Amino acid sequence: MTRRDGTVDRMERQTVNVGRVTATAMPLCVLAVEVMMLMWERIIGTPLDPMYTLAKQTGGFVLLLLALCLSCSVLMFRYRVPSVTLMSQLVLTLMLSFWHADSILLVQLVAAFYAFMRTTGERRMYIGSLATTLAVTLATFMSWPASQFLGEWPGRILLLALAGAIALAHRGMVQARRATAAAGLEHRRAQTAVKQRDAAVRRSRIAGQLHDSVGHGLTTIIALSEGLSGKTGDPRVDEALKGINEIARESLADTRKAVRALTETDTTDEDPAEPGSRSMRSWDDIRPILAHARTLGIITIFTETGIRADDEPQADLCFDVTREAITNAIRHGRHVTHLNVSWNHQPNGVTVIVRNDGATGAAQAVAPDDGTGLAGLSRRVQDAGGTFAYGPVDGTEWHVKAVIPPTGNMTGKQPAERKIQP
Repeated sequence: MTRRDGTVDRMERQTVNVGRVTATAMPLCVLAVEVMMLMWERIIGTPLDPMYTLAKQTGGFVLLLLALCLSCSVLMFRYRVPSVTLMSQLVLTLMLSFWHADSILLVQLVAAFYAFMRTTGERRMYIGSLATTLAVTLATFMSWPASQFLGEWPGRILLLALAGAIALAHRGMVQARRATAAAGLEHRRAQTAVKQRDAAVRRSRIAGQLHDSVGHGLTTIIALSEGLSGKTGDPRVDEALKGINEIARESLADTRKAVRALTETDTTDEDPAEPGSRSMRSWDDIRPILAHARTLGIITIFTETGIRADDEPQADLCFDVTREAITNAIRHGRHVTHLNVSWNHQPNGVTVIVRNDGATGAAQAVAPDDGTGLAGLSRRVQDAGGTFAYGPVDGTEWHVKAVIPPTGNMTGKQPAERKIQP
């Protein structure tokens, strides 16, 4: 703890969390024991201590009983206001010393001093210890004859010193545990910072590789397809070149978005997969993907039923699943001739089904779970609360099915529609 003058306290103030039952139990126990001893000495016994002589008198008994009740009541707040509690016990001790009865408050004084040493700051600790020593010395001197002073005073001071030593030892252990926990937290934070830095470096490297290699290759494809377009003399080849050009341009745009998302993540710590960190695909963005499949001579049928939700994250994930399934069929399927895509909009989500022939080739070409492709989409759909499944069916078809639930970002509903596109 740093003070205003720039120095650092060697002993910080501690806050001790003590429950109401714990704070109340000890004072009540002390009160019960002391009252029973007072009753015993008043009614039956011979005083074990000179102070109990006062208990034989009605006025003295009432005085001691009031002092006990007041002392134990104040003691309940020993951890909330330790300085006030200690000073109150010292004042009561000095008052009872006039009647040679201060010993009845010795246990309460030790408990208050222990709580004071456990919780207070270093400067107050020194002042409180000195005040306690002086007050106990004066009270002992007033209560006991000079011949018995040296026999009573060291015992009281030793008892207070022992309570203070135990409090300081307990306090030191608490501070050591806190320091260890703080050091562990700082170590974990440092490790997290190092991991974040390494991840940022990897993202920057990946972004550079995408920009330099993939971007350059796609730009070359675009330039070559545009250069050959209309010069082959074959309408089918020109149509294929047009499709290649469109696919390359779309892929180049996606690559640039990915690079931009990676570089933005380095500075803003956003997750590219989170809504808002990149542009969202709409429901109609699937049309060019279907058109690309048709340019390759694949009979592509798209069916959509139900009511579209105005839910951008849901539409975006639906687009990604469908596009990946179509791309996977074109890339890995053998002799693919038919491709069937269906979207069924329901209140509990959109059911996406993509089926194609050439299942054997697709099954053999599915890559292991490396976090990309269908495996990566499966995790994204499951993280969104949906289901995802894919695999061969009867050895003749490859089947991808996903149920994508709404994300809760709906602002309205689009008109109902049913589309069948040959």
